[in-house]
Amino acid sequence: MQLDVLKDILVLAVMAGTVVYGGFLLALCLGLMRPRRPSRTPDPLPRVSVVIPMHDEEALVAATLIALDAQDYPGSWELVCVDDRSTDRTPEILQGFISRMPRMRVVRIDPSEPPVPSPKKRALSRGLESATGEILVTTDADCIPPPHWISTLVSFFQPGVDVVQGPKHCLGDGRSCHRYQRLETMAFVSAEAAGFSLGKPFLASAPSLAYRKSAYEKAGGFRGLEGLISGDDDMLVHRMVRAGAGVSYAMDASVSVATRPADTWNQVLNQRARWASNGSRYESIPYVALLVFVFLWWCWLLAGWIPWVFELVPGWSWWGVWAFKLPLDLAFLGLAAWRFRKWGALLDYPWCLPVQVLVAVRSAIAGHLGWFRWTREADGG
Repeated sequence: MQLDVLKDILVLAVMAGTVVYGGFLLALCLGLMRPRRPSRTPDPLPRVSVVIPMHDEEALVAATLIALDAQDYPGSWELVCVDDRSTDRTPEILQGFISRMPRMRVVRIDPSEPPVPSPKKRALSRGLESATGEILVTTDADCIPPPHWISTLVSFFQPGVDVVQGPKHCLGDGRSCHRYQRLETMAFVSAEAAGFSLGKPFLASAPSLAYRKSAYEKAGGFRGLEGLISGDDDMLVHRMVRAGAGVSYAMDASVSVATRPADTWNQVLNQRARWASNGSRYESIPYVALLVFVFLWWCWLLAGWIPWVFELVPGWSWWGVWAFKLPLDLAFLGLAAWRFRKWGALLDYPWCLPVQVLVAVRSAIAGHLGWFRWTREADGG
């Protein structure tokens, strides 16, 4: 009798979770359908500081700096490159660009400084502290922003807006791991955009993120987060929103920043495990609860057939969840492809779906068990 009760509770929990997932996805669709557009360009134009942390980026950083040198922002702006103890030719490359980019300066973290769990947070903090702009903009050393990137982000800083997130997309060739990341990035960016459009950001990404310096300082910056390996972007945005910051999303496909994907499946798995490593360490308890729910629901998608085979639950409690999920996913991804002009990414959905379930569950487990390394070779970027 007790076993029957437990079975009923399990089935009800799965069905309740599926309904919650459906409601969440429908909310994201609503967010994608209501982008906020700037009504006017800020006047006077604010001074902007673009901050880029970098470590051993000799193969990539030149292309990023060339793209930044081509920016068309008519206001005053500076470029702050933070050389985080690079051991390759990164310092030489930066020195070579200083002569052609008068607005560029380099902040160096001395190799004698002690190691920290999150060197990127330290590098970002150092660069942001030295920035002189009213608007702080971040990107990564392996990103290619379009010429109107700064101008577009700044145009979204209307009264009451303190944080502006922009889109990104993956480069790469036709190999399977690149195609997987292209679709995954489109889905993440679209969920990110929906959250910002609804005024409830839960994802954020450093390749195209801007915020007022006053909002960053009011939220305390990265203070207290130095011991966490990942979460440089969304943890900071969560803090700023709790401190009263207003948000907006630059939902414009033409301003999407190009990022380089991991080149092997091992690098993809390593990177995703690192990203997931702080899932239980967010300062927002409701957000941690959401992540736990998502993890458990993915686990059921992956392994729910096992209790079905042993006749512990009815079959529809597993395959019915998949049948419910597929059309909702396609509706959301179709809307995302339309919004960001990435129709080609949808072609990989049939084979990427089961792979994503495996990657998501494996990443959460590996991240919390520390089964990852943080180096460019291991991470692919």
